[in-house]
Amino acid sequence: MTDGPEHFPGFHSRVIETPGARIRVRVGGSGPLVVLLHGYPQTGAMWHRIAARLATRHTVAVPDLRGYGASECSDEDFSFRAMAADVAALIGELGGDGSGPAGEGDHGDHGENDDDAIVIGHDRGARTAHRLVLDRPALVRGVALLDILPTTEVWRLMSPEMIRSYYHWGFLARPEIAEPMIADDPVRFLHSALAGLYSPLEAFHPQALAEYEQAICRPGVIHAICGDYQAGATVDLAHDEADLHRRPDLPALVLWGARGKVGAEVDPLEVWRGRLPRAEGRAIDAGHYLVEEAPEETWAAIAGFLERI
Repeated sequence: MTDGPEHFPGFHSRVIETPGARIRVRVGGSGPLVVLLHGYPQTGAMWHRIAARLATRHTVAVPDLRGYGASECSDEDFSFRAMAADVAALIGELGGDGSGPAGEGDHGDHGENDDDAIVIGHDRGARTAHRLVLDRPALVRGVALLDILPTTEVWRLMSPEMIRSYYHWGFLARPEIAEPMIADDPVRFLHSALAGLYSPLEAFHPQALAEYEQAICRPGVIHAICGDYQAGATVDLAHDEADLHRRPDLPALVLWGARGKVGAEVDPLEVWRGRLPRAEGRAIDAGHYLVEEAPEETWAAIAGFLERI
């Protein structure tokens, strides 16, 4: 998918160097900064249905997570802490209004800050956003988390039914097995991964799907995906368990797919209010990929949230 007028009108691509990574980011619009973070097994292209709408009132940054898409990782750290540090560097580079470098005030309690951003994430991007809130709360004015439960909660709920849907959490965490198997037919695996989370392939725009297909065939991307999930079963879990006592006080939106698994066994809003006390939200009539399956309903929920913060 290009950054051109059809899908990302007025956006341009740039590369931001961070410790251990080179992050490709699409940037467009002007005003307070909004960062859109994608999930597995996608790229920033997943946001094409709402990025231009956001850009009418905001500077919008749409990065590929380290190792995914056109971004690169050189230090082999695929933890959410490292991904969140990339986002912190991006916010520092673009500034709170997209005009330039942010200040140094990126630690401590959340407060009004011209150098912060609203961060909206889906799937792995939402986990990155949550980690950013925990590690750098002063950088985040508000956060939206799409179709996830906390990492510790996902592992706790791994019932036989959940394992059938979330098999990839264990499979991808064994890169010595997963990498060669996926590399044998990466596009087939991609299609299975997308459709396996209660979302028909027809929900994905052909150009977005083509970008996902190109990305998973790029050297290093399968390795990064497996590294991401390996971290999710080890160091990410340790980081989250160490922070269970923390309750960042900031506006938070939680959305999940009514036809997916996130809300099948627990109330996602109740769970998230135990981590983010000001969380609000609801189910969206979709499977896992809310933005692409139900763009209007998802956009309405996000736009309403932005007006309230």
